[in-house]
Amino acid sequence: MIVWVVVANGCWIRTFDTSKRPDLVLVTVDTLRADHLELHGHPRATSPALTRLGRTGIVFRNAVAQAPWTLPSMASLHTGQPPSVHGAIDSQHSIAMTLPTLAELLRAQGYRTQAVVSHAFVGSAYGFARGFEDFDETLVQGHDGSSSQALTQTALAYFDQASDAPTFLWVHYFDPHYSYTRHPEYGFATGPRGRFADTIAFATPDATELLDLSRVEQRYMVDVYDEEIAHTDHWIGQLIDGIREADRDRAAIFVVTSDHGEAFLERGRLGHGRDLYDELIHVPLIVGGDIDRTIRGIMVGRPVETSAIATTLLRLAGVADPALPGIDLIDTAQSRRIPSFALSEGSYARGSDGRQVSVQQGNWKLIHHLDADRYELYNHATDPEERNDLIEDPKMHAKRTFLQSVVAPRSQAIRAMEPDRDHARPRLDPDQQAKLRALGYLDHRDGNATTSSDNSETDILR
Repeated sequence: MIVWVVVANGCWIRTFDTSKRPDLVLVTVDTLRADHLELHGHPRATSPALTRLGRTGIVFRNAVAQAPWTLPSMASLHTGQPPSVHGAIDSQHSIAMTLPTLAELLRAQGYRTQAVVSHAFVGSAYGFARGFEDFDETLVQGHDGSSSQALTQTALAYFDQASDAPTFLWVHYFDPHYSYTRHPEYGFATGPRGRFADTIAFATPDATELLDLSRVEQRYMVDVYDEEIAHTDHWIGQLIDGIREADRDRAAIFVVTSDHGEAFLERGRLGHGRDLYDELIHVPLIVGGDIDRTIRGIMVGRPVETSAIATTLLRLAGVADPALPGIDLIDTAQSRRIPSFALSEGSYARGSDGRQVSVQQGNWKLIHHLDADRYELYNHATDPEERNDLIEDPKMHAKRTFLQSVVAPRSQAIRAMEPDRDHARPRLDPDQQAKLRALGYLDHRDGNATTSSDNSETDILR
């Protein structure tokens, strides 16, 4: 069956054959907070391309990343498994070889699989190349690099070379990650800047300087971050338009999300990693493109896990039973299957300290700090910024007890992983070591991964 599609604003017209399996495009953006997009109420036009995609797609307003930093979060997305199962929980461990990846499963279904990535933690050393026929990690740079344009152009070149087989394309954008660099064409950071220049780097002689910012400097930092988002959004828009214009005679479906957010001194911390507050694990999630017209324009308010993306893409590819734990997000949008909870696990980037598990059920969120064996409880309906901890409120006893019972199995699984984690270790060649060192994750003295003690005295998160 041939379907004509005309978008109301007249931007594009295309036809596709519904008897053919769709092309699937996964776009992940490093360090993108949900609340800095217009779709989530941000007052600035930081993301017109994502807004257009979301208005004719499905927007999940409460998507939860499964970890607050890149490696475990993205490993969960590509395996459908939590960090305590896939094992990629610190810089010394990669995805367990026993687990199939999304690309491997799609390739087994006849998909051509292609990826262009820009971060060492989603590179081949950590198991992310498994299943991809073309895996391009040449654009991995340090914190100060700007790669969105090159990523888009490289991804479109791969897509143009695709055969008649359906294509799975994954593009991982990096630019909103610190360091934050100005893009003056967007004009968000035109006010006073204090001590800062056009680039705000975390690699200062004394990183704790950044924890003592004036309000002017804090505002400027966030303004530059917004310019980074707008710059990345422009090139995501170019990617979407380029794929639509390729005229491949098959539907093209886009899934856009982030690995984690970013802290801007809400609790005296900068950056990401370790914590499970919403500024770090509440991420955007959009499913758009040539989806069924009956589900266009839907906003889903229930918490969902980004790990469900793997199951969703496999179902869109025609796999009736993906055999992964995640719920199909399309089913959730159509209210056929509603997830009960959304869980996340704390960071291990620099060691095994500060282990945490969080669970969200509706408006309620519980955080378990494993090492201190303490809990926090928040009600997002009345306290969206998670400032008022209700854990000692006697009226919350039943809710607290129930959510504690939900996180208990996950907390036990994490504790069981220590001190021996029987998972694959990354094989880092000298170039990959250099790139991780430039990102601050390898020790300059001996090339080993940093430990928790390397970062214990500062609140500059990695």
